[in-house]
Amino acid sequence: MIILDLPVTGIAADDSYSFTFPPQPERYEGLAEKFPGLPLLVVDAGPRVVCGHDYLLLLRRRAEERVQALQVDLSPAESLLLNFNVLETLFGLNLYEKLLFVGKISPLLPVGEIQRRARLGFPLSEPLMQGLPLLLSAPFRNCLAAGRLGLKTALKLVGQEEADRLAQLAIFQACRFSESEQWRLAQMLEEIAFREKKPLAAAAAACGLPALLAGEMPQQRVLAAVHGLRYPAFSRREKEWQAWRRQEEARGGVSLAHAPFFAREEVRVTWTVKDREAAGKLLQRLKKAAER
Repeated sequence: MIILDLPVTGIAADDSYSFTFPPQPERYEGLAEKFPGLPLLVVDAGPRVVCGHDYLLLLRRRAEERVQALQVDLSPAESLLLNFNVLETLFGLNLYEKLLFVGKISPLLPVGEIQRRARLGFPLSEPLMQGLPLLLSAPFRNCLAAGRLGLKTALKLVGQEEADRLAQLAIFQACRFSESEQWRLAQMLEEIAFREKKPLAAAAAACGLPALLAGEMPQQRVLAAVHGLRYPAFSRREKEWQAWRRQEEARGGVSLAHAPFFAREEVRVTWTVKDREAAGKLLQRLKKAAER
């Protein structure tokens, strides 16, 4: 390894070792001050960028003419591993970037070695490796990179028809859900489509999701609409309960709750009173009422 002083325009920035998406050159701002004397650019004999693609982009935007670069002699697999581990340590990588790294290095190293030498945060399972080309395609890219689609739900979508998959990706792209909410939403839509014997995309359209996504608090509105279509009887009972609860609680000092999913008929009643004396009087009245 040697440190070279290179002309910025003479460094090749092809994507052989790059898996940054989207480009974020601004994250290198001020980094040189934190690591004085350490080159932020790593190149091979080309010289071609091994690590620091965004840094080179920043230098070009600034119209910098020369840069200190660390030149290394590594195999393609070693170069990919170096870039991955440096970026993951410095900045953290999004899910799409990690999958793109796997796509580039998997022809070069066994899965077990990749798993051992790169901190991916997920197992390289057979379904993932089989679905990787689709996960790296344009429809998935933005959702995965923006953290709007977790790996578990993404793998579920991989096994679906294209129209159904695209309908759900549009929902996740338009609105941020937690990973558990993503899975629940995809599962309910799949169950609705199966029950009604229609494509999943049609089931999603039947929920009126485009209009809901354009309104306020879309996450809860979307989940409520899909839940209502998936469990119509429960949803009707819940709606009746909420109307009765609001009416009773409007009198003040009391809150009401039903058993989860109305599994039992009991209703929990909670009273809030002024002090201990008032609580005692209330308890006496309740006891007398219960003895009648």
